Amino acid sequence: MKVIYIDIDSLRPDHLHCYGYKRPTSPNIDRLAMQSMRFAQCYTSDSPCMPSRAALISGTFGIRTGIVTHGTTGLAMPLHTRTIPAVLREHGVRTAAFSTFGRHPSPWFYMEWEEFHDPRGWRFQQTPAWKMNEQVLPWIEENAQDDFFLYVQYWDPHAIYDAPHALVNAMSEHDLPAFPDDEAVARHQNDRFWHSASMMGIHSYDKYAAMVNEYDAEIRYVDFHVGQILDLLERKGILDETMIIIAADHGEGLGEHGVYVEHWSIVDTVNHIPLIVKFPRGAGAGRTCQALVYQFDIAATICEAFQIAKPIEWDSESLWPYLDEKNVKGRSHLVIGHGLYTAQRGVVTDRWKLIRTLHSGEWNYPDQQLFDRESDVYEQTNVWTMHQDMAKILNGYLADWEYQNRATLGYDPLVSTAHQGPPGLHLYGKETMEDFYVRGIPQRVTYSERKPDIPALE
Repeated sequence: MKVIYIDIDSLRPDHLHCYGYKRPTSPNIDRLAMQSMRFAQCYTSDSPCMPSRAALISGTFGIRTGIVTHGTTGLAMPLHTRTIPAVLREHGVRTAAFSTFGRHPSPWFYMEWEEFHDPRGWRFQQTPAWKMNEQVLPWIEENAQDDFFLYVQYWDPHAIYDAPHALVNAMSEHDLPAFPDDEAVARHQNDRFWHSASMMGIHSYDKYAAMVNEYDAEIRYVDFHVGQILDLLERKGILDETMIIIAADHGEGLGEHGVYVEHWSIVDTVNHIPLIVKFPRGAGAGRTCQALVYQFDIAATICEAFQIAKPIEWDSESLWPYLDEKNVKGRSHLVIGHGLYTAQRGVVTDRWKLIRTLHSGEWNYPDQQLFDRESDVYEQTNVWTMHQDMAKILNGYLADWEYQNRATLGYDPLVSTAHQGPPGLHLYGKETMEDFYVRGIPQRVTYSERKPDIPALE
């Protein structure tokens, strides 16, 4: 059995053509999606980068590992935690990882792999896709006839953006998303907080358009390099038999809530992620699954691919049963959280999302927000006061979940984060922001130095 998991940083599903986006951002991922099952409602349980990957690799909620934010509080997981590479190694599965995750203090991420490669160069912490593939493609070439689990993590399209100008120009030829519109961007001009429009230099709708073009070009850039992997698998004659999973650690706010080029909350632009699973031999090809699933369900899915029972302590549930959806009950709701710039936890159902804010960070969020996901795709209207009965039900789900999961550590790490103040607030708090404005040093959206060109778009 061969399994490849491609983990693409900061990738939003609604900016992929196979998820309905009109721009041609993802021809190679789209090609894979035609051979795959696409999950429409996948969420990361804990955002952003570090807690998301902690949940992924451990198959477990952050409230149970203690990793709900960035920084040294996440240096260690509980001793009993069994990670994906550890479980596979116990059963003799060859494992290899190519990742730029070395920017985080996360020793638990590197342990138990048979091989771990951390390509460096270009810029520290921001190894681009071409640099990754310099090592990934030869590894696949050399091991094509073996069974393995291969993890490939791409930094792109994480900011700061530096895709080739040709890709940026190509994106500018296509219509922008419907929201935020020019009126919304104009309303954001007086905001003064981390990654506000003024801080990021989004002084007009044209500047907003340029930012989206940059982000979409980054997606097209990483998509090209995903295509290189798919082409190699096809040339080696192993594409059909290989299980391929594409997902993200989190998404990216692009102004929908007044925050530009950042992941700071549990709004859908951050915690809702793509999940594309190509099962072997064409199983489930071309289908869309509407079930509520977590990103960390990938852990149990990988185990089942190798006919290994998942650890009993994992929260992860295999995605294989969704090949026969009639026999899968699925989840009625998900619980998601964020702990870097805010401290938030919430509940997602097919129709509703409840957001409970434990600490607002730099912002001024109410303690409770309720959004109707059917009528308010961009989560702009808080209907908490109008739907108290539903808010009570969702708060009940949240209270039950917290009661069940606090027992592992004996405390709630997100509550602790809220009491101390989110790390992002300490690092980029109001005093720092005032300094930015007084001194006129806006955060850059792009680099002047660009990645190497790729072949012209068709």
